[in-house]
Amino acid sequence: MYPADPVLLFDEDGRMFVLHEPALANDLIDSKNEFHEGYDGQGRPVTACGEPGEIYLTLVTTEPQEDELRGLVNRYYAVFASRHPTRIPPQEGDLATFIRAVSEDWIEE
Repeated sequence: MYPADPVLLFDEDGRMFVLHEPALANDLIDSKNEFHEGYDGQGRPVTACGEPGEIYLTLVTTEPQEDELRGLVNRYYAVFASRHPTRIPPQEGDLATFIRAVSEDWIEE
C-alpha cells in the first residue's frame, strides 16, 4: 500500500516538511538513513526505503497513530511559534482534515 498524500515528515530537531506527492520522496530524501519520522495523509507512519537516488516511502502500519502525529505537530508549532507568534496549529478534529490543514498552513522556514 502506498502512503496517502500529503505526507508530513519530521527531522530529529522537530522541523516539519510537507511532501504533497509521496512518489517524489527521492527529491527530498537523499538516503533512508537521514529519514527520521513521517506520517501520511491518513496519519499512518511511513518509513523511507531504497538505495540513495531511489528512495521511496512505504507504510509501517495501516493503523493511524493520531496521538503521536498530533504531538509532533504541536511540538513543531511550539518551536515555530517562537519566530512567528501568530501561528497556531490547526484544530480540526478529524485526523485527515487536520493533516490537510497542517499541510496547507505550513511555511517553509
